[in-house]
Amino acid sequence: MKLQERIRVFIQEIWRWYGRNKRQLPWRDLDIEDTAQRAYRVMVSEIMLQQTQVSRVIVMYKRFLEQFPYLEDLAQASNREVILAWRGLGYNSRALRLRDAAKHICNKSPNAQNTQQKVNFPQEMNELMFISGIGHYTAAAIRNFAFHIPTPCLDTNIRRILHRTFVGPENSDGRWKKDDEYLLKLASEVLTVAITVFDELPRRQALPAWSGSLASSEWHAALMDFGSLVQTKRNPRWEECPLTAAGIMKATSKNFPEVHLPTVYQPVSPTIVAFGHRSSSEVDSGTSTEKRRGVSLQPREPGRLVGSRHVPNRIFRGRIVEMLRDCENGLTLGQIGKEICIDWCSTVEQKTWLHDRLTSLKKDRLLMQRHGKFFL
Repeated sequence: MKLQERIRVFIQEIWRWYGRNKRQLPWRDLDIEDTAQRAYRVMVSEIMLQQTQVSRVIVMYKRFLEQFPYLEDLAQASNREVILAWRGLGYNSRALRLRDAAKHICNKSPNAQNTQQKVNFPQEMNELMFISGIGHYTAAAIRNFAFHIPTPCLDTNIRRILHRTFVGPENSDGRWKKDDEYLLKLASEVLTVAITVFDELPRRQALPAWSGSLASSEWHAALMDFGSLVQTKRNPRWEECPLTAAGIMKATSKNFPEVHLPTVYQPVSPTIVAFGHRSSSEVDSGTSTEKRRGVSLQPREPGRLVGSRHVPNRIFRGRIVEMLRDCENGLTLGQIGKEICIDWCSTVEQKTWLHDRLTSLKKDRLLMQRHGKFFL
């Protein structure tokens, strides 16, 4: 099958599937005339969806917007206010990047002194990507979903679907050589055709509210839903896949293998955290009994031993921030150590390790130090 014919079949099958299976998500189909307000809500959802499950984002998205209903509200929020509001989403640095983006946009809109004034939310790719924390995908998503400006983009779902359809399945280890330059070019060509054939498909009764001006946003939503529900990363539903039935995507004989991370990556309750005796250099380099025996493991993140398991420092970072959310009066280094390490005894090694974690959090603006105590 020639590429152009394959593209057209691909588009028709995705549109038909989407007409029956579209997900209802609070950041989609926003009935808001103010484009800046639409863009703000899309930006919030896109930052939250980075590395966080949709089900959790749905809950936190609504709560977050109740506290910061307008871009200006978020721009004026303190670090502590934003981090508190981000509770439950993880990867707390995203909260500050989102607030900083809001501040940047408001600073570029000198007339927007309050919620009664209009914010000049940027629409061009170069302007959006100039904002710290907004990359190509997020900028393109804002253009598609908020401003309905057709813009090709690649998220993990779209990248996976295009690759499996037009390039081929993953390798035996569930991976492939990344070639976003080609896939983005392909995504642009596919998007152009998808918009062209938008009004040709028999789907008006299923989704009567669709209109040509929404074609780009609906197309990208369709791909994301299809990747989330059918062409998933680990266990694709081949028997339900219309692309496989149409003969344009090859079903593999088995699902792609899950890359099992060592048990060391699993979060651990703070009540059982203990320091091990292995040197930090050995831990950081991933040296282990398993490796010496010839078992292949992925390089371990810097961290500490918890019993016989290695816990990455990022887990401790998250627990420190979580503790400080509930301690408005702050905690000393020793108090923090006692909370996260059951065998804390203020050794030089322990203090040095924890001091490094706190310094890293301060550098990332996730906490501050005052009078010997640490606060959000």
